[in-house]
Amino acid sequence: MIIAGFPCIGKTTMAKNFDNVMDLSSTKFHYIIDDESINEQTKGNESNLVVNPLWPQNYIDKLLKIRDSYYIVFILARDYILEELNRLKIDYIIAVPEDGLMEEYILRARARGNNADFIRGFELRYDKWRNMMISQPVKKIYLKKGEFIETTLKRLNYWEEK
Repeated sequence: MIIAGFPCIGKTTMAKNFDNVMDLSSTKFHYIIDDESINEQTKGNESNLVVNPLWPQNYIDKLLKIRDSYYIVFILARDYILEELNRLKIDYIIAVPEDGLMEEYILRARARGNNADFIRGFELRYDKWRNMMISQPVKKIYLKKGEFIETTLKRLNYWEEK
């Protein structure tokens, strides 16, 4: 299952806790960067990074290569990525917070260590990003107040811990 997840829903945490879950972070595909340099503080500070000329096709190619190796692959939820998946007729699910939870998600970004630039951009684009995701012609799952993706998947019977 491919899940295009909103920021701060717990994708990375879930992937760290389960071998059959992958968080396909886009940073190492989008920029020419060492894996060791990627962290939450890097996000929002991309102005110093060099864009990979193979982006975003390299990200799509990697997703197509690994998608059958995991039960869940979390992906970047950007319009151009989702449009390409739609064009290729690749099934995916959108995971977004319910309406009215922006403040909770801003606090989550701060708590996980995102820098001020990331948080400012996240706050400015929150509604636009969420609306773009909701507009996609695919199944959606909504995280309730206080929920992270693992809890939401369990609540909706998409995930059973083995």
